[in-house]
Amino acid sequence: MTTQTRQRLKLLGVIMIFVGPLALAYLLYYGLSYGGPGTNGGTLIDPAMRVPDVMLTDSEGAQTPSGQLLEQKWTILQVAPGGCDTACETSLKETRQIRALLHRRATRVQRVLLTDAQPLPAMPEQPDLSLYRAPLEDFRDLFESQDAMTPGTVYLIDPLGNWMLYYPPGGDGSALFKDVKHLLKLSHIG
Repeated sequence: MTTQTRQRLKLLGVIMIFVGPLALAYLLYYGLSYGGPGTNGGTLIDPAMRVPDVMLTDSEGAQTPSGQLLEQKWTILQVAPGGCDTACETSLKETRQIRALLHRRATRVQRVLLTDAQPLPAMPEQPDLSLYRAPLEDFRDLFESQDAMTPGTVYLIDPLGNWMLYYPPGGDGSALFKDVKHLLKLSHIG
């Protein structure tokens, strides 16, 4: 090996000492941590759409603007026109388990069920569920604009009140769990 070849190898080694860690950090931060495009398990709403601001009524008759309720935390939202049917009950059980799996991050996520049923159904088996009566026409129009109004569909709302993702009924729930866990890890809001 000639002296010139050895000098080039040394120079290459010195460059790799400085550039290698930077390249590895870039790959880990942007390539593996964020997963790249298309890694969400639900159907992405792009651009995210603002949730309608309507008055919600709880079981005791107190009214709350939807913007105030849905802008506090990450929200797993379900809409049940006419009351909660079998598909709705199945997805409620699933979302309860998903929220429980979040452990310490579960306090950053709320579950909300909107219905137009009179009176509001009693759901003692869902103690962490916020149940409200709402005029559902605005929500129906919003969700139908994206073909997402199938009974049992689960909607993910960010802490700024934007509809981001939805999950059609019949899924196993792991997509929602992975997306919520990933978003809570990356987000500092909510």
